[in-house]
Amino acid sequence: MITYNSASARPSLAEFVSAAKLWRVWLHMGLQDVKSRFRSSALGPAWILINLAAVIGAVGLIYGRLFHQPMNEFLPFLTLGIVIWTFISSSLVEGSMAFIAAEGYIKQFPFPKTIYLYRAIVPYTIVFAIGLVVFFVCMALYKRPVGPGALWAVPGFILFVIINFFHIVIVAHVGVRFRDLPHLLGSLIQIAFYLTPVIFTGTMLKERGLDFVYMFNPLYYLIEIVRYPLLNSDAPPMEVVYVALGYCVVAGIIATLVVRKMSQRIVYVL
Repeated sequence: MITYNSASARPSLAEFVSAAKLWRVWLHMGLQDVKSRFRSSALGPAWILINLAAVIGAVGLIYGRLFHQPMNEFLPFLTLGIVIWTFISSSLVEGSMAFIAAEGYIKQFPFPKTIYLYRAIVPYTIVFAIGLVVFFVCMALYKRPVGPGALWAVPGFILFVIINFFHIVIVAHVGVRFRDLPHLLGSLIQIAFYLTPVIFTGTMLKERGLDFVYMFNPLYYLIEIVRYPLLNSDAPPMEVVYVALGYCVVAGIIATLVVRKMSQRIVYVL
């Protein structure tokens, strides 16, 4: 077993690698987190699929007509937008509780603390995968083809997961020290939702001279790095790739600084 003195050691790249090798542990924990949400439920995690399909159906029908959008284009767009946004918002809001939720484990077991950061991202990935099922059903219902170019979403999703892992690293460390962080982030995410092309397209904003709303919004590029290939079966525009890569570098640097500054104090603060 890999041992780790979480009270005194400062995590480095080696510790993150060591924690990644314990994938059976954090994967099991993450799966149990999903199951615990639906304990004693007859349908279990299937409620994720049902709730997502209901929300997308209701919102899609209303906003599709409100924005005068063809449903065969708008509904798949909306589906991916909501699914990807849920991943982003969860990594920021729920991710800030990653260490707090694992307080008992941290104090009792010699695992690297970073294992609980990997654990946190498992439920978000499962919800995303279920959301993709809804998306492909939408595409099939409207007989929209998904070509080989959609595979560009794979490297896009890998980059997307890395960025959101950096989100979790940052907010999990800060959240231990500032317990109001989840509430603050929840409020900011609600505001950001209405400033990001999730339920409306970038074209709508551009036609009204509001393209600056998404052009200077980094979350738009995080969504498009995955959504564009799946919708268009083509590689995302290079400006989307460049901004997403740049955002990844900045988030990685901030995550590194936060870990170096705050990691040693986590056990004492908990």
